[in-house]
Amino acid sequence: MRYALTILAALVSANCGSGPSAVKATAESKPKAEPAKITQFYAADSKIPRGVKGSLCYGVEHASKVELSPAVETLWPSAVRCFEISPKVKTTYTLTAYGDDGSKDTKSVDVVVGSAPPRLYDLSVNSALVHSGEQVVVCFKVENVTRIKAGPGHFDKDVNCITDKPAKTTTYKITAYGGDKQMDSGNVTVKVR
Repeated sequence: MRYALTILAALVSANCGSGPSAVKATAESKPKAEPAKITQFYAADSKIPRGVKGSLCYGVEHASKVELSPAVETLWPSAVRCFEISPKVKTTYTLTAYGDDGSKDTKSVDVVVGSAPPRLYDLSVNSALVHSGEQVVVCFKVENVTRIKAGPGHFDKDVNCITDKPAKTTTYKITAYGGDKQMDSGNVTVKVR
């Protein structure tokens, strides 16, 4: 019994056990929580043509929750993630990352909506092989254009057709120009016997 009391006294004098100093040592050994941080937040294209989808990408560290305003879809903490957006007008997207320690990090990015891209389609020719001097008709359709360049031959803007009587093999080129310096083009070659 005397031996047990001696050990107990030694433990108390060495501050072992569950006293305040033991609690203090445990609290100091717990790692401090890192603040939430947005490591990246950007639009793949800061200007998106009307009607075309774009994408936003983000990355966070030490975040327990992530929010986007205006909301596009549900987000979660990730080192790297991209998702689709389709704004109708210029939009400022704001990303906020929240940490378990109460920290918060916020970043914003602007996405501008530009002109819809020009589209050239239904390019056709009445014959891909003709005799010299025989009439050729090349027609096409377009959308979202501000100007069209087509030739060689006579280009009728009312019906979007080129008429020509080639003497040799000829390539007819069409270029449709839209807003924001965008363009779409196509061509067709007619062989002359």
